[in-house]
Amino acid sequence: MPTVRASALEATTAKDADVLGSLSTHRSVSVRYAVADNPASDDETIALLLNDLNESVRYTAASNLAERPALQQLVARSSEEWLRAALASTFLDQDDRSLPRDVQRALMADTFVETRSRIAETTNQLDIFETLLQDSDERVRAACAANPRITREQMERLVTDRRWEVRASAAARGMRYPDEEQLLRLAQDRSVGVRWTVVYRPDRPRAALELIARDDDEMNAHAAKCMLGDDDLNSAQVTNHARAQRAKAEGAAGFQG
Repeated sequence: MPTVRASALEATTAKDADVLGSLSTHRSVSVRYAVADNPASDDETIALLLNDLNESVRYTAASNLAERPALQQLVARSSEEWLRAALASTFLDQDDRSLPRDVQRALMADTFVETRSRIAETTNQLDIFETLLQDSDERVRAACAANPRITREQMERLVTDRRWEVRASAAARGMRYPDEEQLLRLAQDRSVGVRWTVVYRPDRPRAALELIARDDDEMNAHAAKCMLGDDDLNSAQVTNHARAQRAKAEGAAGFQG
């Protein structure tokens, strides 16, 4: 009889759906987890694991739905909120893809804030994004800043949002925007926390640091002065990565509709 380690390795590397199906009922959580994570598992197997007794197995199965439209519909109606949130994250790292519109609409209306926040980051539908930009929960509005399709006008609404947490998220998580002019305004924001966030944004303009170096808040001023000197905590690799992310976002397609 194979050891658990051998079975887990097989579940990770197997390409045969029948083999994976047989491993999906293995007594070991680590084996079932590996099956749930394997793209070669068929829909029937993933559907089984969506009801696994172990939460991590269920969540992993819900994170393996990119090519499974029928199961996307199923999970969008799940009573388990973290499965719905996992579904909403499906194309978080793929700017050229999004869930089907009807699935997005179901997730947009979700009662779980985490689900709405994640669809705010990944939706490619203009009307859905506009709805989430006006969400009553600041965490959802804040998440909108990370959507690479956002326009300058949409980002302006986040930059001027009534809640400092949303403005800070715009400063920290926006890719294509906020642009330099918006970042300079955020560097003079009424909130100490927003100004602090600008200091630690890797690709902020030097002029923003110069503004905050004269900040009334001692911690902000000290941090900005350190960044202007030789104590910049952001390495060249971090800064270059941030700039590459901005360039990638600038090439992303806009919203549909």
